[in-house]
Amino acid sequence: MKRVFLAVTFAAFAHSAFAGLTYKVDSASTGFRDSMTSGVAEVEGKNFRFNVTKGDAAIFPDSSFVISQNGGRTLVVADPGTKTYYELSLDQISGGAGAILQQMGGMVKFDIVNPKVSVRDLGAGEKIEGYATTHKNMDTSYDMSLDVMGQKMTIGMSMSTESWVTDQIPLDFASFLQTADLHTGFDAIDKLIAAQTKGLSGFPLKQVASIHIVQNGATMDMKTTTTISGIEKKSFPASEFAVPDGFRKTENPIDKMMKAMGGMKQ
Repeated sequence: MKRVFLAVTFAAFAHSAFAGLTYKVDSASTGFRDSMTSGVAEVEGKNFRFNVTKGDAAIFPDSSFVISQNGGRTLVVADPGTKTYYELSLDQISGGAGAILQQMGGMVKFDIVNPKVSVRDLGAGEKIEGYATTHKNMDTSYDMSLDVMGQKMTIGMSMSTESWVTDQIPLDFASFLQTADLHTGFDAIDKLIAAQTKGLSGFPLKQVASIHIVQNGATMDMKTTTTISGIEKKSFPASEFAVPDGFRKTENPIDKMMKAMGGMKQ
């Protein structure tokens, strides 16, 4: 009983020690499309803000900011340049190919076969920003059969995510850029991932996610490296996590794209 009390007390203390945290995020992708997203995260409790320095030119404009008041499940992207904002669910940007295909309704029929997920603990990793890390690796693969309005094809997908995590910072402080590559949007695979990663914890200080796609003999590769730097404890005013007065709500880019493709159910 005493051990349980001490464990709970330590966990509560560890979280309170990071009442607020700010850090810089750099996420660079190469391969299919070269891009760079960078900015500064501010996290306190369930509140989150990401001040975008360099956006992806698709969802996150340069000099915009992203806020959430529910732990990142719903994101609000605000652009001070146009004084507009739109809302996104985390599933829309982290759900991978599955989320996109499911939003396309009857236009695309698909089936997932041969799903495989494995997780390895590679032991102690390098020190990052002064924090000791554990080096972990997760491999995911599956074959996807597609029927796009009568045109059939098979795509082989394999993903490998290397993570260097620290147990000195709670995972609650991670941004959407640090966790987006751990989901596919396909229930069968995501359940395997959840089962394999159950009990794993730690704040990712560095992640390298590699994707390999094979379609009709042609291959495509993409790699995304996400790094964290400049970690500081800090408290923030409530106004940091709210849309300023005078901003107008607009439709998010993903919904616009789906409607343009005719796959969004009205």
